[in-house]
Amino acid sequence: MKLQLEQAELADAARWIARHIPHKAAEPTTLAVLLTAHEDGLTVAYSDTEITASVTVDAHVVTPGRHSIGGRMFSDILSALPPVAIDLTGDDNGVDLTAGTNDFHLEPLDARSYPSLPSMPPLSGSVPGDLFATAVASVASAYNDTVEAVPSLGGIRIMPIEGDRLQFLATDRYRVPIRTIPWMSSGEAVPALLPGRALADIAKTAGGAHEVQLSLTSGLAGIQTGERTSVSRLMDITSFPAADRLFPKEFVATLTCDTEELVEAVKRIRLLLEGAQAIELCATPDQLTVQAMRNVKATGKARIACQLEGADTFDIAFDPQFLLDALQPVEGPVAIDMNTPIKPVVVCPTDGEGDYRCLLMPIRDPEKAAG
Repeated sequence: MKLQLEQAELADAARWIARHIPHKAAEPTTLAVLLTAHEDGLTVAYSDTEITASVTVDAHVVTPGRHSIGGRMFSDILSALPPVAIDLTGDDNGVDLTAGTNDFHLEPLDARSYPSLPSMPPLSGSVPGDLFATAVASVASAYNDTVEAVPSLGGIRIMPIEGDRLQFLATDRYRVPIRTIPWMSSGEAVPALLPGRALADIAKTAGGAHEVQLSLTSGLAGIQTGERTSVSRLMDITSFPAADRLFPKEFVATLTCDTEELVEAVKRIRLLLEGAQAIELCATPDQLTVQAMRNVKATGKARIACQLEGADTFDIAFDPQFLLDALQPVEGPVAIDMNTPIKPVVVCPTDGEGDYRCLLMPIRDPEKAAG
């Protein structure tokens, strides 16, 4: 293998691939990338049992070839190099990288034993890149891949609805954010549960793409943005909670206020909290007081304007980070629809478009419950 290419393009490609690589693994190939030089340029690829990612960059290829090397080190070296042309050469002894006055040699791994790279499944449809990135970011805070008993909670569900809409949903059983975006359907699409961590990393770089092409098939999911392709095995969707059915259809009270003012108030009062202490919202028809619930070491209140309909007063408490995560995707004023202080609430924009909503479990106040 012998080729020349630009540092910026290769460093960007290697960084994106490195997002998919675990920090530790028993098998060396699980930490390696595959470099393939061909007539169209250089393809940098990663593959394990769950996900495959590849990106092709322009290169002047003198001699084609295929070599496997440590992926994270390769990415770190490229990111530290100056913006100059890079010469890559590879043989049985490894890969040599030269950039100006900098020379590196990377030991080889057996490219012949590298896992095969599945091709992109048949296309299901496409969405604008910015909407895809926003949808994933809106729900990604709620996946939880640390619950061994329910591994499906570590996934994000993507499901076509109503023909021209695509729904993104995640849950950790305490909150259920849902984001719905328009999409252009062009083939078969099935509800798919994708690994949340991998999908969130992929979406971080998709916002700048004009279009994201999606494949949602019965065995694999594919995501393609330009020359970047990710193919993921689907998680078992049959054990994923039917969380969208938990949303209440009726409410007794609705609190509306400015989202940014509420976010800032919660952040200020959160400074008083320790451990798992909660934020309490105490609403009257025209004022919302944010305070720390049952905090004996420090007290404080932040007041903002609000509207409360359906009740004269309403007190309810939340995990502060969960509340902030639920508010983050909301643009403009926010509505919090409520029934009782111990039943789920729904956080959503007040514009009524319904593109985003989040079911959020409140925290029960033992003293009020006892009273």
